[in-house]
Amino acid sequence: MELSIYTYLFKDSGKFYMYNSEVNFFSEISDELYKVLKNRSWQELPAEVLKELTDRKILVKSAEKYNYYNSQKLLFNARKYDSARLSLVLVPTTACNFDCPYCFEPKANPKMMNTEVINQVRDFVKSFKEAKSLNLTWYGGEPLLAFEQIKKLYAMLTEEDMPKISSHSIVTNGYLFNQEVIDFFKATEIKSIQITLDGTKKRHNTTRCLKGCGEPTFDVILRNIDNILRELNAAYLSIRVNIDRTNYKEYIELLRYFKNKYPDNKHLSVYPGLIRAETEDGKSLNCDCFGCEDIFELNQLVRAEGHDVRLIPKKESRGCMVHSLNSYIIGPEGELYKCWNDVSDPELTIGNISTVKLNGSTRLLDFMTETTPFNPECKNCHVFPVCGGGCAYYRLRNYREGASFAVCSPFKDYGRLKSALLEGVRPELT
Repeated sequence: MELSIYTYLFKDSGKFYMYNSEVNFFSEISDELYKVLKNRSWQELPAEVLKELTDRKILVKSAEKYNYYNSQKLLFNARKYDSARLSLVLVPTTACNFDCPYCFEPKANPKMMNTEVINQVRDFVKSFKEAKSLNLTWYGGEPLLAFEQIKKLYAMLTEEDMPKISSHSIVTNGYLFNQEVIDFFKATEIKSIQITLDGTKKRHNTTRCLKGCGEPTFDVILRNIDNILRELNAAYLSIRVNIDRTNYKEYIELLRYFKNKYPDNKHLSVYPGLIRAETEDGKSLNCDCFGCEDIFELNQLVRAEGHDVRLIPKKESRGCMVHSLNSYIIGPEGELYKCWNDVSDPELTIGNISTVKLNGSTRLLDFMTETTPFNPECKNCHVFPVCGGGCAYYRLRNYREGASFAVCSPFKDYGRLKSALLEGVRPELT
């Protein structure tokens, strides 16, 4: 027997504690047990205590040291090559009705999906002959500027010989969510809607104003959110609030506003969208940004304002669509991408649906093989079970460009983990 990789023993203020990230178990323990575990003298323990420690994964058989890691790797690879599921993010247009200064989409010559490309989408989907289910997401630009294309695509994707749509969602700025749009998504049983705000009214209207006229958009979006929550009450609405260190308090203010206005709504979440402004050399985020390593500190700030925020780590799913062979983003001209961050960059395509074949690009191969959250460092990390593996886009930037973007769990730092555990529970531990 030996201590699990995922067991963390520490003391604080004269008390002794034990945590295991595989089962997310945390407890205060006696100084006697602490010493036994530290000294690796568990043969001194009574049988019932030894059983409890093995049940809690505090102790494991030496031969089973990497069982959890290897089982997760097996499941990850099984999902990675699962041919029964197809995931598509459709970008019917790169046009947008907003004029956000930070937008990565090209401002000139926006593209709109035409009938020929829509028909090619049909052929592309049919080429996945083993696919039984389809996860469908609308993205842009602002996808609702291409509402007619969305309706045509959806009708085509629900033809009799198509995979059954198991998940239906949209990422939108929320401005064009009128009654006709609501009626359509009600009929098509949309499951998830994401709308972005740039902070409270004044800041939002400064950056997310209407293109061409500069008119504000905040009040219209809030009215549309009211309508969505009232009429699309089976869908889950996520409100992303873009923040950095200069405006994070606006996220807290909006969190309070929506919780007060919709106190019992279980289909609404408000979460921080971390603005990713890079340093001049493109090797890391600038100092005004919250990185993934700062999430715990951000949650501490939110909690200090009186909000119930989870501080203790929780299990995270690993990977994203870049790691699944049957997941693609289709642009308005039929171009294929693997990552949301790549959309509209012709240098980062991995093929085109017109050929129903991938081009074997280096980017596709890199995403599939070089960005997975399984490497020697991950294998021996004490918080591997509560780490999602980090952003594959930034993992690839680190690998290819020698960048230093943080991709690991903030709880890899023992100080943060200790603070999270102690601050995240009531004083009386059981």
